[in-house]
Amino acid sequence: MKKICTRFFIILILAFLSVNSLGAVMPTKPVDTSTEVYLGGRPLGIEIGADGLIVTGISKVETSNGAEFPMKDSGVRSGDVLTKIAGKSVVKPEDISIIVNKLPSTDVILTFLRDGKPFEVRAKFVVDKNGERRFGVNVRDKITGIGTLTYVTTDGKFGALGHHIADSETGIISALTSGSIFDAYIDGVKKSMPDKAGELIGSFSRSDPVGRIKKNNEFGIFGEYTKAENNFQKIKTANIDEIKPGKAYVYTTIEGSKPEYYEIDIVKAERQSKPDVKSMVISITDKRLLNKTGGIVQGMSGSPIIQNGKLVGAVTHVYVGEPTMGFAVFIGWMLQN
Repeated sequence: MKKICTRFFIILILAFLSVNSLGAVMPTKPVDTSTEVYLGGRPLGIEIGADGLIVTGISKVETSNGAEFPMKDSGVRSGDVLTKIAGKSVVKPEDISIIVNKLPSTDVILTFLRDGKPFEVRAKFVVDKNGERRFGVNVRDKITGIGTLTYVTTDGKFGALGHHIADSETGIISALTSGSIFDAYIDGVKKSMPDKAGELIGSFSRSDPVGRIKKNNEFGIFGEYTKAENNFQKIKTANIDEIKPGKAYVYTTIEGSKPEYYEIDIVKAERQSKPDVKSMVISITDKRLLNKTGGIVQGMSGSPIIQNGKLVGAVTHVYVGEPTMGFAVFIGWMLQN
């Protein structure tokens, strides 16, 4: 069984990063307090990609006549998504050479997506020093990493992370729209230090997905939870006016696959009337967690926060200068996705 080992990717447990809206119209009324969900806290392996290949840059091609830039003036830029070559769909990077090597001429139409809208570019490939046909476009297909499950609804929908996933090379969010989640195992922890966020070191197998990602926006990743099981704990969700400064718990996994409760303090609870990812300021107070992680670490994004027996939110960001503190998002804003 093939396992993927990763040291997390683009998790927004990094610093005070501003998170821009993707343009979706979000409701302003928080979810009803009577809602019940299944509590997460489990580590997830995450694999997410685009409907094609994400362009990460334009590069030169070394040919027998010197360096050439076949795509230099094409208008194609990082974050665009290559979907077709000569009308044939591309899904994996290796699809490019398979299709290009069968082309009858050097001229070809490439189809891209930008902000969800298709456009075409007429291009010419060149032959590099190794005899390979190339366009000089750098691409990638998927991003993988470790995060934390926040909840599963009673009708099988999940929410995780509490913030968006963006491509680490391009910074693009909107291109990453679909993927899978997997049960993960936490193998170790790199402790957070002042000015340097730590991370959970985890592994997972791609052979057995437990859910499908359908949406990626500033409030997390969302989709269908497909694993059949009944050992989740049910919990009620809180309304935003029920969240108070004071004692609370984070439910997270820092070893193996079983989550535990750790004491935290809600330092500040914003009275938000519209969706925003920074709903609470939190402080880690549990000595067990502090000794193991140094505070909030990458991979803890999405860890549920419980106060007075209700799910109130999820961990999202860390103060890099003070890793015992961070931000959390109100659970209602996640559930509205």
